[in-house]
Amino acid sequence: MFVTYVSLRSTDDQIGEALLIGVVRDEVMSVAAEIHAPPPALPKARPISNSQDQKLVEQLAETIKVIGDRLDQDKAFNDMIDGLVKVADKRSFWELVEKVFTDGQINWGRIIVLFYSVGKLSAKMVLARLPTIVSDILTLSLDYFRRTLLEWIRKMGGWMHSIPALACFSFEQFSGSLLSKYSSYFGAALAFTGGLLLGGFIVSKFPRNS
Repeated sequence: MFVTYVSLRSTDDQIGEALLIGVVRDEVMSVAAEIHAPPPALPKARPISNSQDQKLVEQLAETIKVIGDRLDQDKAFNDMIDGLVKVADKRSFWELVEKVFTDGQINWGRIIVLFYSVGKLSAKMVLARLPTIVSDILTLSLDYFRRTLLEWIRKMGGWMHSIPALACFSFEQFSGSLLSKYSSYFGAALAFTGGLLLGGFIVSKFPRNS
């Protein structure tokens, strides 16, 4: 029983690590290719051997992509990220955390938005020709995830429970934070995407009989 419990705890850590590193890597590689610059060295996430957990990572990554596509169209969001780039050191990350978790409340939507924002901030650092700061931001992000967010995720039952929550998530839950202004802009789109991912996750758990 003890071995199983430790395994489950490790899985939540690995899923979060793979998701965060993957988001940062995708954003950074895209920008580096655009400006023909070598991408900064990034750590590799530990491989996830469980196929269902890997499928969950892919579904969450798709959720982040949809949220990111809409955030990218919002001037206020881009102005916020550009302002953090001007700080150009580790304080950029902590200021980002303060903006996403202004009231100290954690929920699945804020975690997803934070992960994308970290990726976007990292990409902007590469664009500003400050690639060495990216590794610092990612290190701080992973540390913050493990020290603060991972415990909450485990209390909620693990990453698997994020899909049903995101299916009915509304950005109105950002009440009191800087990001509350986005609720009317793409909250409905996130709910729609969450519903699709929830359906896909349910199907993946119950494969067709051959």
